[in-house]
Amino acid sequence: MAVPVHEIDEYLRVQTRKINAQFSNMKDASALYDDYYENIENDDLKQVFPLFHAMLNNLFSFMNQKLSPGYGGHFNADPSRELIDVIEAFQKLQANLKKSPIAFELDPYYVELIGRCSTFLSKSGGSTIPADFPMIELIEHRAIFIMMNVVEVKRSFNKEVFQTKLIGGGSYAQVFKYKDPYYNRWFALKRAKTNLTAKELQRFKNEYEITRKFNSPYIIEAYNYNDEKHEYTLEYANGGTLADYIRDNNTKLDMQDRLKLIGQLFNAFIYIHEKEILHRDISYHNILIHQFDQTWTVLKIADFGLVKIPESSLTSTDSSVKGSLNDPDLTKVGFANYEVRHEIYALTQVVNFLLCGKKHGNGLYSKSQAVKEFLLKGLAANIDERFSSIKEMADAFQSIKHELLKL
Repeated sequence: MAVPVHEIDEYLRVQTRKINAQFSNMKDASALYDDYYENIENDDLKQVFPLFHAMLNNLFSFMNQKLSPGYGGHFNADPSRELIDVIEAFQKLQANLKKSPIAFELDPYYVELIGRCSTFLSKSGGSTIPADFPMIELIEHRAIFIMMNVVEVKRSFNKEVFQTKLIGGGSYAQVFKYKDPYYNRWFALKRAKTNLTAKELQRFKNEYEITRKFNSPYIIEAYNYNDEKHEYTLEYANGGTLADYIRDNNTKLDMQDRLKLIGQLFNAFIYIHEKEILHRDISYHNILIHQFDQTWTVLKIADFGLVKIPESSLTSTDSSVKGSLNDPDLTKVGFANYEVRHEIYALTQVVNFLLCGKKHGNGLYSKSQAVKEFLLKGLAANIDERFSSIKEMADAFQSIKHELLKL
């Protein structure tokens, strides 16, 4: 049974202590394989992988000595027990981490070998090696344990593999980050979950295609799509989500900082709507922050998986309401009838969040009556009383900015 994600760190700490104690006699030999696992981000796996690697190679080497090709051989009792123990130890670890962000797999050649060994290994009296068992080609020049959450980057001259680190996700996909030393920068990787339907996978790729077409400093950039793995590379926003940023900086931000971000928010959605696209999933987590040398902060819109495009067959006709900040009115009219004034309802909540750090339901900015009236108009229960476009909304906010600057 897989270990729950929130318990993984503690589970690994305990297992690493057990494994180190159980195979302490191979600790010195494991140092020979340390370099192959230096890029593993998890410190516990960085310890146990070289140890398992050393144990397997040492025991396989001894098995070669005891084997006469075509005749078989006898594998002694103690090595037999040791090989059974190390196989059980790493397979238990692998099974418990299978659905975690640090899932790993063993080299296919060694998987096949272990499968054949399992047919004859015995814990007592030694093991009879079958006559058809081959000499083992030891893997001593590269890693045999491979992290499953990696990204393959194809270049014109070669292909490189980088370990990824999980940084977020939702119902349809997980988001990782990795550093590419060729460009000396971080990238994000968005990978579709394995249980998606064909239509959901098409929607996932559609999200990439839409994001790829945008050309705005306030929208996250998309780069390359991998059809085999259903994943694509994105610009990495180093400041996390807007929710993270406000949580960490709300007491430090002055009004000028807040107004700059609100201006960027308006510019982003004016541009998006000019492309005849409605986002439909605006939230504090789908707006990202990138900081340049801690002096320039840029807001970036992400996650275009629920976009509404005119005449698109992938725009859902489902009436169920999605999106954490969406208008309750949508439960009556249906999500397929989402329009710009519903988008304004969600954006108004983001503006309020940027002004005072309060999320929906926790109160509106109240230090200025003019600003409060602006917010109430964007959140009006009667959709006809709201702003009719983001441009109108931005112009209305521009006219009350002086109220905020003088407070």
